[in-house]
Amino acid sequence: MRADDNVCELASNHSGDPFVVLAFRLRKATMRIGFYSTMSGMPWGGSEELWSRAAHHLLRQGHDACVNYKRRRKQVVKQLTALEEAGAAVHLRSSVRVGRAVRKVMKALHLGQSPGKDWLKQSRPDFVLISVGFHTDETAITPTLRELGIPYGILVQSASPYHWIEGQRVAVEREAYAGADHCYFVSQQNQAIVETNLAVDLPESEIVDNPFQVSLDAAPAWPSCDKSWKLACVARVHFQSKAQDLLLRVMRQPKWRSRPVEVHLWGSDGGSAQQAKELISLHGQQKQFFVHGFTEGIEKIWRDHHALVLPSRFEGNALAMIEAMLCGRMPIVTDVGRVSQLVDDGECGFVAPAATFELIDDALERAWQRRHEWQALGARAATAIRQRHSLQPSEDFAELLLSACSGQRNAKRRAVAA
Repeated sequence: MRADDNVCELASNHSGDPFVVLAFRLRKATMRIGFYSTMSGMPWGGSEELWSRAAHHLLRQGHDACVNYKRRRKQVVKQLTALEEAGAAVHLRSSVRVGRAVRKVMKALHLGQSPGKDWLKQSRPDFVLISVGFHTDETAITPTLRELGIPYGILVQSASPYHWIEGQRVAVEREAYAGADHCYFVSQQNQAIVETNLAVDLPESEIVDNPFQVSLDAAPAWPSCDKSWKLACVARVHFQSKAQDLLLRVMRQPKWRSRPVEVHLWGSDGGSAQQAKELISLHGQQKQFFVHGFTEGIEKIWRDHHALVLPSRFEGNALAMIEAMLCGRMPIVTDVGRVSQLVDDGECGFVAPAATFELIDDALERAWQRRHEWQALGARAATAIRQRHSLQPSEDFAELLLSACSGQRNAKRRAVAA
């Protein structure tokens, strides 16, 4: 029995006691929100920051949170541990890969057709947020949510025009998104990609901001540029999405080799770190490129670097760009995700229209010719991001979820009253 049920019973038995009635009214405002993450490729990533921080905020407000996350073999995800310690109920689901023949047998026997049902019946959330790290991720729990009559929303953190949901999955995912009470995207570009892929309009959608890991008053001192200009590429080393391979190719040109400029790669291995190191060695770029790995000291990075370079092929709303701008460092980026809304080309950064060799080279060249203005451009970037981006995105998103949850609860009450 949930706490809500206990209070309801208590209130009905002591309807004349004003203190019990007051406790009942206060308790009725408590929401229980479920969070279901599709993250599978890595233990944790930037896509998990918004929902998890919103969950922390809800818990601090006295609401309940329950989490469904993929189990990691022999890996403890510290962020999930932190949520448990804060009071969230964390369920780690198992995922067993089976062949096509086994799937057909399971379907014929109606086995595994309602994923998440046990978790949902036990947790009894008022509303469930499905956090989709990448738009091709499966939203397999949505039919179960609809079957149980539990309202849900979908948050999409990244979408790519180079990857498609195809075949029978189009109808399945279209139904998942169309059946959502709310859809949240971190950029209008990502929303357009999903709507085009699924051939569906999603009018009940909102654009939300991503959180960041630097202080609001971050202002690291400007580093010396007497010996070299230092660019930081802050992203997991993953050629397919972050396009460090293009950056390596561009910087291999004689003009860049002759200039006092360094590129420092800061980020975990997304699958391409070994290729990056081998390419650096193969083409003798050891004095140009430096691979450092992951670090949590974001502000420390910007004490030693002059600008961000992020030649992504696709993005949602890159946390690295937000953090760089907050720290007064201008971005050299491709026009993906939220870039066009947050960065004015030539005013507070430099934007390549797409991730191609020629266009990235052009953006870098334009930036290089104005390198003595980088500090001033970074100051403009710091002002622009504070004007155009929420400075409390987790809290704002938590309020959106509460609003969605409250709306559904009130709708149910009206239906019962009718």
